Amino acid sequence: MKILLQPLLLLLALSLSACGTTDSQLQSDGRSQAYIEGFHDGSKSGMEEAGSDFSKFVKDEERYASESDYRAGWDAGEAEGETLEKEAESVGNAVASGMAADSINKEAKKNTNMHKVAKDAVKGVDTTGMDALGK
Repeated sequence: MKILLQPLLLLLALSLSACGTTDSQLQSDGRSQAYIEGFHDGSKSGMEEAGSDFSKFVKDEERYASESDYRAGWDAGEAEGETLEKEAESVGNAVASGMAADSINKEAKKNTNMHKVAKDAVKGVDTTGMDALGK
């Protein structure tokens, strides 16, 4: 079960970070092509603004100033992009914490054999004078 923990956490992180509005959702909501293009640009920009190393700021300033659909899409996309990036970061931090805890637990289990811990503690120490204590 423990062997599956890390891949399952990674799969969870990837699936949660992939959630977002799709073109087909926007089209079924009656959004124009200009809105959809603005949404995509805004989403990339919002992710970059929220700290993504894999997205870059994209904004057609001319269209933003002159096309209300592009501007509305860009603003909505930016907000969603920021939210998605923050969620992805949160999930990534949770996965990293889980993996660190698993690693710590493994190390702790290695050190529960007190006889071994004691032997390791005095390794390299001259204990010949202690032989008389047992007699």
